[in-house]
Amino acid sequence: MFDTKIPLYGIAILLSLSANIIVVVLLYKKFKFTRDQITGALVYENVGIISGAKILTFIQDYRLYGKFDFVSLGLSSYGGVIGAIICLIIFGIQFKKPVKDMLSAFMPSIPLMYAISKIGCFLAGCCHGIEYDGWGSVVYNHSPAAPAHIRLFPVQLAETILFAFIFIFIFDKIIKNKFNWQTLGVNFILCGVGKFILDYLRVSHLDVIISLNQIISIVFMIIGVLSVIRGKKIQITE
Repeated sequence: MFDTKIPLYGIAILLSLSANIIVVVLLYKKFKFTRDQITGALVYENVGIISGAKILTFIQDYRLYGKFDFVSLGLSSYGGVIGAIICLIIFGIQFKKPVKDMLSAFMPSIPLMYAISKIGCFLAGCCHGIEYDGWGSVVYNHSPAAPAHIRLFPVQLAETILFAFIFIFIFDKIIKNKFNWQTLGVNFILCGVGKFILDYLRVSHLDVIISLNQIISIVFMIIGVLSVIRGKKIQITE
């Protein structure tokens, strides 16, 4: 792909974090947050994103890294989401904000963050796809993360496209004031299903029956189904 000294992956990560902040700031009043509360929650969330992303990366590849070096560790997308959720729940408990409000305000931007970050992966060659010589295949000649001169499936771009559509769907629900437990659940389900299926097209999935990413995806789908059920029960009682 690109032979450049510009840190394209790092720029994509910064853009994804910035996009999250922009979306949350645009939507926070719909979920009855004050400006101070949303600022504090964003700090908690970003600490969770970075910490969780690096911790899960170490857990997945501890043999490769040997020791936990916070600076040199890569970023796991699911680790970032899990870390964000944990820190947001902690914030909600500490400042007496309902879990639903915390998740409703912050989860809609997660698909957008992931979509943008995968552009960085695509440009850097990390998280690359399986060998594939059909339409849309890509070749990396200068990437330290991808094999040179071999045609690969652009799984990172497929993830970007899919998760961008998920974000548009969820964002539309919020704008129309139709964001509830059911929509939150659908968000978890769509993200879980998307990650589960596309993981088969990653080279890291070769010789693996089910990956850690897919196990986490199943957990997300279960959470989503439970959220949808909860939403339907609330509708019946209203």
